[in-house]
Amino acid sequence: MSAAQLPSSVPNIWTKKNSVLILLIVLSFVIAFYARGLPISEIGIIGFLPIVALALLTVVGLDIVLAVIIAILISVVMTSTSVFELGGILAHSTGSFIATVGLIIMLGAGVGEVANRTGAAKQLVRFIVYKVGLSSQNRVKLGIMMSSVIICGSLGTMAGGNAIIVAVIIPIAAAVGLTPPTVALLLMVSGSVGLFMGPFTPSTVTILELGGLTYPQYLISCGIPMSIVTLLTGWFMSGHIQKWTSGKYSYHENFLNEADEAETTEQLKRSKRAAMVFIGTILVMAVIGIIFKAGFSFAIIVMLTVAALTGLAAGYSPKQILDALYQGCGKLVWMFILYWLYNPILELVDKLDAYHTLLESATPYLVDLTPAMLCFGIFLFNIVGHIPGAAVAQMTFTHKIFGPILMANGVPPVAVTAVLLSSSQVDWFGPFPSSDMFGQMGLARSNQLKYMLYGGWAIVVANIALFAVMFQVLT
Repeated sequence: MSAAQLPSSVPNIWTKKNSVLILLIVLSFVIAFYARGLPISEIGIIGFLPIVALALLTVVGLDIVLAVIIAILISVVMTSTSVFELGGILAHSTGSFIATVGLIIMLGAGVGEVANRTGAAKQLVRFIVYKVGLSSQNRVKLGIMMSSVIICGSLGTMAGGNAIIVAVIIPIAAAVGLTPPTVALLLMVSGSVGLFMGPFTPSTVTILELGGLTYPQYLISCGIPMSIVTLLTGWFMSGHIQKWTSGKYSYHENFLNEADEAETTEQLKRSKRAAMVFIGTILVMAVIGIIFKAGFSFAIIVMLTVAALTGLAAGYSPKQILDALYQGCGKLVWMFILYWLYNPILELVDKLDAYHTLLESATPYLVDLTPAMLCFGIFLFNIVGHIPGAAVAQMTFTHKIFGPILMANGVPPVAVTAVLLSSSQVDWFGPFPSSDMFGQMGLARSNQLKYMLYGGWAIVVANIALFAVMFQVLT
């Protein structure tokens, strides 16, 4: 019986997409078993195989959690990790930084559910759309980007900052028909820009200390140019992603189109009171975070406080508030599992020493380059050999390893600063998937990594072109 004659109840695994997926998986494991027999020093860039396989599988269309599980298995094969060792790594992963970010994202969904049940979200959407005038997709996109840049730049955390505002953003996006993949890219782009533009964020503080520039010098020389290129490219790609995904993916909330339920005067008062408390609490907690320079974990306290006070303002009992949190968090349990599983990939890939092998191979070729080409070469190297989710660590590493080479070649401080910025920030967007991408997808309730990668790759290419010119000018 041919594939065309199979009964409709029998799934046909030999579709074009599935054939490509099976081929990629088989090829990845063949390479993994080959690498398993090599000494660590000879594996080289093959050590990036788990992350590359993850990217390719998700682009072709495999479920993202399944792709992560396959990447883990590839890592296990390549590192000869036993079942018992893997169990220990998974246990350790529950307390990792990445898993904590996953918790923050789940709590963000819980806060959103509290805002929805109490009517706070509906009142905020009505006010913003009808009073402020954010009634079109472009205006809402601009509002999302502006609010994300400001809050993430103020708090110094992308996951925490966007998690705080997403409960308002999603209903508004839903009201004008923006899709989850579009919102995910907007959050990623604007949150990233906020982190390297904010005056007191960890990235900015580190880059000013290592590069030796003042904050205005940093902004004029490289901060603002990179922000403009990143935001414009992100805006352009968000428009294309919206076209590609419109009608395929959507939010369930749509407060502008749904028929208004009959509300008593008391219910209306409670929902308006809850909305004011919701926004007021976010603003107060944000100011507190800025004053005391709170870290990303402060977002957990912010969201729990916002949920509690918003629920109480609407007349909800503590049990009702918790029920709303449970239901909201339950929608993104898959995201927490994804983060929990992604951390072991990073740990196992680190064992393969691919990054340092690439560094040792590339360094001899950098010595005889012109100052501009040297800066550009270091930048390209860091895009490939990135440290996922650790911009400050990558800046420090880049300055420590390449700083002496840059100084010996007469590269001025302003160009060194551009190297540090480009080397630690552009790789957030590609070429490989990152925890930052997963985080913003989770907040936006999107499970379509391929669209995030499409947008990210465009931003990487645009910034490569930008810094190719800037290094010529700055050196």
